[in-house]
Amino acid sequence: MKILNRTSITVTFKKPFIHWNNNLFPDSLMEVNILGESSTYLVTESTGDADKLLRKYYKEIFENELFQMWTDENDWPQKISYELFNEWFSVEIAGFVYDLPKTKIETTEI
Repeated sequence: MKILNRTSITVTFKKPFIHWNNNLFPDSLMEVNILGESSTYLVTESTGDADKLLRKYYKEIFENELFQMWTDENDWPQKISYELFNEWFSVEIAGFVYDLPKTKIETTEI
């Protein structure tokens, strides 16, 4: 087992995000707290100031989460703000990230 020199930011959808998604896909409704409906982002900063850390990355995370569901930015919220981010996502920050498998981490550029 290895400890990665990263901090993780895990975001989970709240009701406003799910409502937005369900309006786009009424035939494939998403539910609150569905298993697997979260994303984890790795950053190099420590967890000393969670608010400062989130303020640095919230827009990039928010836009990526929207893009993963729907690529037409015209259907995204008009103004993406830190306050809106906190309304749409639950956040968990972890200062220790462990890599359990003995294989190398593979990455893909997006």
